[in-house]
Amino acid sequence: MRLLRADGYRQVLNMSKTENESNLGKKKLKRKASGFEIMYRAVTAVLAVAVFPVAYFMNLIYYAFDSTNITNLINNIGSILNSENLLEGLKNLLAPSGSAGQQVTEITEGYICLAKFDEFKSIINMASSGKDVNIRDVLFGNAGLRPLVISLALFAAVIVLALVILIVSIFKNKPKLIAALSGAGSVLGIASDVLFVTRFANPLLKGTTTIGSLIGSDSMVFQLIGDVVEIRYENAFFTVLFIMIAILVWSLSVIIVNSDDKTERAIKKAKKAEKKAKKAQKEAKKAEKKAKKASEQLKNERESKKSES
Repeated sequence: MRLLRADGYRQVLNMSKTENESNLGKKKLKRKASGFEIMYRAVTAVLAVAVFPVAYFMNLIYYAFDSTNITNLINNIGSILNSENLLEGLKNLLAPSGSAGQQVTEITEGYICLAKFDEFKSIINMASSGKDVNIRDVLFGNAGLRPLVISLALFAAVIVLALVILIVSIFKNKPKLIAALSGAGSVLGIASDVLFVTRFANPLLKGTTTIGSLIGSDSMVFQLIGDVVEIRYENAFFTVLFIMIAILVWSLSVIIVNSDDKTERAIKKAKKAEKKAKKAQKEAKKAEKKAKKASEQLKNERESKKSES
């Protein structure tokens, strides 16, 4: 019984020694790799921070539509006012498209930027006969704009993931977690672009939906505006997507390098040794309890024998 008890204490001492050695080994190894870890976290944080000014200040959406009708109307009204023959001027105004020499093909284009969104809203209000258009009601109250809303929500989720990546990179060295977050952001960004193109832009380009129906206004200006020639995500969107992919590639490269690094392997071995030491500690405690129990039983037996004698 004494040997069993001594073996239990010996296992505890050996376990403590092994655990302390593994902890010291991990601290030394971490100290050697700290410079690279700091560089990785700094680069990741800089890339994540860049997402916010890019998304806010750069152009998000590009649009171009055929404004030939309204341009020709303005030109023909001007010709009436400057014409000596009023009947001739009215004839030019009512002439079929392409029959008058004054017909001009005109493309109007512009950009939507979050930093200058108030300017875009003022243009919409002006085109809506001066009515104050509530952009939020337009976006959420029109089924035709639902794909756009979902697409923008996915883009907003990418920006939120960039914020999470920034926080993680500041406080922790977690390349695997950052790779997962940036990978999710890249997938959401691609899904946002696909949804924008297939469900929102293509119907406008094909003429199945009109600008007036989307805005929810029957203003004469919207009726005169022709078909949408082009609408797409612009630099802000694709730059944010590129940054997320860059963070993903950067994190994956760090993971691959660390997997082949002797230091990283030694850290993993130290962690395994620590787990084994903890397991040995539990077994030693169990053995110690058994030894104590056996010792108490032996002591009780001796006392009972003495009392009998």
